[in-house]
Amino acid sequence: MSFDSQIDSRLTKSSRLFFYVLCLAVLPIILNNCAQVAQPPGGKKDTLAPKLIESNPKSRQTNFKGKSIELFFNEYIQAENLNQKTIITPGTGNTFTFKLKPTSLLLTFNEPFKDSTTYTISFTDAVRDASERNPASNLKLVFSTGSELDSLRVRGKVTDINSGTTVTDALVGLYAVKDTMDATRQKPIYYSKTDTSGNFSIENVKENTYELMAIRDGNSNFTFNPLTEKIGFVKDKIVLTKNIGNVVINIFGQNNAPVRVTGSTGRYDSYTLPLDKGILSYSVAFRQPADSVPSILSSPTQIKFFRPKATVDTIPVVITTIDSIGTKTILKQRLNFRVKNRRDRSEPFSFAVDPQPSDAVEPKFIWRLKFSKPVDQLDLDSIRINIDSSRTEPFRPESMTWSNGHSEFIYPFDTKARKFIKIKLGRTAFTSVLGDSITAVAYTYNIINPEDFGLISGSVLTKEPSFFLELLSEQGQVVKRSDNQSNYVFRNIKPGKYRLRLIIDQNKNGRWDTGNYQEKRPPEPIVYYSTQMIIRQNFESEGINIEY
Repeated sequence: MSFDSQIDSRLTKSSRLFFYVLCLAVLPIILNNCAQVAQPPGGKKDTLAPKLIESNPKSRQTNFKGKSIELFFNEYIQAENLNQKTIITPGTGNTFTFKLKPTSLLLTFNEPFKDSTTYTISFTDAVRDASERNPASNLKLVFSTGSELDSLRVRGKVTDINSGTTVTDALVGLYAVKDTMDATRQKPIYYSKTDTSGNFSIENVKENTYELMAIRDGNSNFTFNPLTEKIGFVKDKIVLTKNIGNVVINIFGQNNAPVRVTGSTGRYDSYTLPLDKGILSYSVAFRQPADSVPSILSSPTQIKFFRPKATVDTIPVVITTIDSIGTKTILKQRLNFRVKNRRDRSEPFSFAVDPQPSDAVEPKFIWRLKFSKPVDQLDLDSIRINIDSSRTEPFRPESMTWSNGHSEFIYPFDTKARKFIKIKLGRTAFTSVLGDSITAVAYTYNIINPEDFGLISGSVLTKEPSFFLELLSEQGQVVKRSDNQSNYVFRNIKPGKYRLRLIIDQNKNGRWDTGNYQEKRPPEPIVYYSTQMIIRQNFESEGINIEY
């Protein structure tokens, strides 16, 4: 055999060997694809959910002693996040492994079921058909390890007290009554999840006394995290001897963690402390009174200090904050002002105005200016108020008020204008503690024509001694407010969509207060009017009654 023939022979053998190896590698892929369940080409789309045709144990079976359960369906199925979506009550921490077969599902539990206990295993939407992923609706299995099935149930709805809307996928649980009951560490015995309408149903419950609460369980760990999650609870214990329905649970937020400073920004003339959550108020104590400097709450999550005079570069302070649920925090800080250099420029001295000039106003309205720095001087001669054409109105300094470290200016107008009011502010009208002035500006407000607006009136039906009624815009902003008026009238409302809510002011502090789970104190009640209202031009909506 020639040398060339030997090479051809070797190549042929190598090619054959490569072909055999390639076939062995591809064959499992081909077989796997053949084994996959797929919808046959053509024909109608499968819109039917898989149906349970048999189970072991059988539904509502008693005296079950096994550690595994199996469900049989009328078509090929698949499972989606089965361990996370399966709800087992009563909750005992018993976990399971599962094996998915073409038309059945086998669950094997790691521990035996407790004796004389009724179990409900709900699969929510975890089991679906293999072709179109249609979920098996209301798929659950009920059985008992004893001779009887527990049959009591609790039904109701979960709403968010701040928005008045129902809550989807909230965890609703029944807890064993204990002296040290704590939802931040303990999991419910019986539980359910709310549907898309906020409704829940906890079924096959044993006769006993329970605590009932709902949690917006964002991390799905079945416990309450006060920093990030909302909670609601029924204040009184539930003695369950018969079925209970129409329970309403209002969830609320209650971040009661101490306030923390998350950083700082130091300039030569200011020092800013950002906070990790909003506060309502604060106070400052200086170790050396001579080093005291002014400050403002520039936003609910930010305290800003200003250095209008020469001081030491580092000033020790003690700050006491109060948040929205009354939690007091004491912060010890050092204000580190930088040394000024030639490139440093003062931050602009600006302000926001309310109402906006584009808004028409009533003859009586409140005018607010919120400044970026505390105001040190007010020049009355630089403020001019004109009404209609050339008439002027005097500025009444006795009527003005200041808040937030002299940075928020409030002035009530009671004008005789019929067409418009024009407010002119000269450059020296307001001077900050750092010596800078505002930019001269003029605001013109048109006086409303009642025919361009709508009216709402009605009654508040309650025996509570203190309350207030709020009219909310479609964006949730408070447009009108009435305090302790059994018969109310909201006039001059812009055409648009509105909501009406009643707040029961139980502690009479003029604002809504959230609850506190640790103190078992529910939030102050809020009632929303049943429907959204549409306000039209020159139209009166009368007899809008709201009850608590």
